[in-house]
Amino acid sequence: MDWRGLFPWLLFLHVLAAIVAIGPNFAYSTIRALGRQEPQHANFSTRISHAISARLVYPIGLVIPATGAAMILVLGIDLTSRAFWWLDVAIAIYAAVYLYSFFVQRPIIERIIQLTASPPQPAGPPPALPGLAARAQRGGNAMLILLVIIVSLMVVRPQL
Repeated sequence: MDWRGLFPWLLFLHVLAAIVAIGPNFAYSTIRALGRQEPQHANFSTRISHAISARLVYPIGLVIPATGAAMILVLGIDLTSRAFWWLDVAIAIYAAVYLYSFFVQRPIIERIIQLTASPPQPAGPPPALPGLAARAQRGGNAMLILLVIIVSLMVVRPQL
């Protein structure tokens, strides 16, 4: 049986999953900035970002490698071939970003949610909060840059 006929459907699902899973990452910095402008709403804005990640980004983000692997199999792509170095790099970056987001960034965000659960105090934020917020921002910015690199590799498919 010729499985190549599945390719357009797999590509459609792959791109749709990428839009749904990667798209919200571009909104997180805006949500974060609005929470910073109004500290009484910082917990809510952080919980919104966390809920979007938990309900969309993480589960739909698993569809991307599944459909990608299926397309590789359907097309018979040899990932050891030098012609597909860009795909190897994109896969490695995606795996690193997804794992970092789930195992490092997510716990940081959950801790920020805990620290901001009570109303802001006149004495200021909890001592650990500024450091965690800065760490989350750096991690988020780095992941966003890496996601843009992945999209660039997938679109341009540079050749050596």
